[in-house]
Parts: sequence; structure tokens; C-alpha cells
Amino acid sequence: MTFRYRPHIIDTSLEGRMFAQTALVDLDGCGRPEYILGRRGGELYVYKYNTPHDWTRHQVGSDSPSDVGGAVTDIDGDGRPDIVAGGAWYRNSGDLAAGFERFVFDATLQGVHDIAIGDIDGDGRCEVVTMSDRNDLRWYHVGADPTRRWPTPTRIGDPVHAGVALGDIDGDGHLDVVRTNVWFRNVNGDGTVWEQIPIGPNTPPPADFQPPFAFDATKAIVCDMNGDGRQDILFTDAEIPGGKIWWMENVDGDGRRWLRHDLPQSAGPRRGAYHSLQVVDIDGDGDLDVISAEMEAVGGDAPPRWYIWENVDGKGGDWQEHVILDANLGGHEIVVGDVTGNGKLDIIGKPWNAAEGNAVGGRMFVVFLEAL
Repeated sequence: MTFRYRPHIIDTSLEGRMFAQTALVDLDGCGRPEYILGRRGGELYVYKYNTPHDWTRHQVGSDSPSDVGGAVTDIDGDGRPDIVAGGAWYRNSGDLAAGFERFVFDATLQGVHDIAIGDIDGDGRCEVVTMSDRNDLRWYHVGADPTRRWPTPTRIGDPVHAGVALGDIDGDGHLDVVRTNVWFRNVNGDGTVWEQIPIGPNTPPPADFQPPFAFDATKAIVCDMNGDGRQDILFTDAEIPGGKIWWMENVDGDGRRWLRHDLPQSAGPRRGAYHSLQVVDIDGDGDLDVISAEMEAVGGDAPPRWYIWENVDGKGGDWQEHVILDANLGGHEIVVGDVTGNGKLDIIGKPWNAAEGNAVGGRMFVVFLEAL
């Protein structure tokens, strides 16, 4: 299959560095998703779509206490999706121009890289899972009054730099937690007792790139990659050049035995880190495909590119790699959704830190890939 996208640079005026905290969701009830983007310790922006090359940017918050992690859920139960970033949440006012009110639920939470949302304790409501290598892997029950400090979080396990995902790994009806090279079984289904079970190693950092954040740092998504009814896990090496993309097959369905399957990468210069991961049926053929992009901040030996891996056989055994953007623009925490309303999935991304020699003169940017 041929995948066709038209790129649009929708913003090059962002100031500062370290942009992450992305999401794509309908915040104002217009029926079309907005793009959320936050800066570590700084502003929280929402981009509203007008046309593929024309978006309106609103600053809805400030002082975001998150490094990378951001998520969206209805915290206060008013029917509007709110934004969670680090130890704070921003209440959706319904009016992007008016901004969102900020509430701190844990002022001691620092350096959050991953945030995930799910029903951890089985009460029918969503909880917030965070991981920071300055704290631990933990989950928060939203308080009865979410505008005040939330109850003391429950520890799940030790942290690594990145790689949190949620899913029912063993098929017992309880939501479990993945952390790069292990998963934590939600033993009683209420999030109070966790059993740590190995998955398998990720790629060690290369000899010429070994900062602390490069170790045990992945993007992870729980999904049924081969269509056998068991929950597998897809990974990318998120913080190292020359990394891999692979999925771990849940062989027996109980998460005790795993089989690794690497996705192909065409020959060429060493690639940049894959700090983006989306698993969706991008071509509409009923199976799951994979989307990622090379970073600028942790670059490879050639300009960064964006990719789709097409699941040719529908079972994760035969893949075709497609380059969908080759314009010297890197991607970080990319998101996917039908923004234009044509029934096709569009892609939005930006860098963490812009590279000096990128295609927009070393500036920060947001790029929208319109699906044709």
C-alpha cells in the first residue's frame, strides 16, 4: 500500500525547549480533536484546527510540573476531558480562549516522564499512573474533591526512565502495568498488591551515547498484535540512537513466557531515537500498524525521518517499512487522529529540542501530516 501525507508547518514561533505532554482530543465539544502540547516547567498550549495549514494556538495553562508525561481524562466528572501533567491537573473550562484552572494534587511529584490513565482498582473510575526516575512507579486515586491534594499514592515498583503502558496482560480482567523490561501483575484487582514478572531486555545504549536517561527507556503499548486474543506489548528504544522496534508475543496468554519479534529497518545510516509510538489500523485493513519517528535531540547519522510499518500479514510476522516524511524534521511524542474529518488518520508531532540544522532554521515547530 502507498501512504500519502501532505506536511504543513503549523507553528514555528514557540519559544524555549523541552516540549512534550502531547495529546489529541476534542476539548471544546466541537466534534473535532484539538492538539495539546506542553513545555517542561512552562506553558500548556492547545491548537485548534481551522484548515490543514491554519490552526489557532491558545495558552490554556502555565507552570506545567511534568518533564514529558501528559494525559487526558475527565478528572472532575463534568463531562469535559481535563489535562493531567506531572502532579497537577488543568480543569477544562470549555472555553479555550479563557484558559484552564490549575490544581496541584501532589506538589512533591517531580520529573514525571510517563503518565497513563486507567481503572487500576476496579471501581469503574479512572486512576492516574505516573513514573519518574526521581520518585517511583505509582498510582493515584482521584480524591473526592479533586481540587485538593489527592490521597497518598500507592507504590507499584521501582522506576526506570521510561516505558509505562497499561493492559490486562494475563487476561484475568484486572488492569496490569508494564514498565519496559518487566510487568506488574495486579494481583487482587484493586491495585494494592503487585507481582513483578520479567518481559525481556531492551537495547543497551551504544558505547558513544550513555547518559543516565538512555538506560531502560522505551515507549510501550499493550495490544493484540497477532490477533490471537492475547495481549502483547510493542516497544521502541526511545532514548538511544540506533535503537530497535519490536513486539513481545504473550505466548501462553498469562505473561510468563515472551517471544520477541523485531520489525525490519532498511539499511542505511544509524537512526535517531524513536521517542514516538502509535499502534493503529492506519490503512483500514483490520489489523494493527506501527507509526514512529526519529528524534532531533537524540539524532542519528542522517536527517530524521517518520515511518509507518505496515502489518502485511495481519499477524505481526511480515512487515513493510514506509517513509512518510523525509524533510529534516524530527518527531517526538507524535499523536494520531482524524483531524480533517475525511475518515483518514492524520499525524501531528514536534521535537523535544530542535536541532540547529533542521529544515526551519533550528526553530521549534509543530508539523501536521494531512492524510490524503
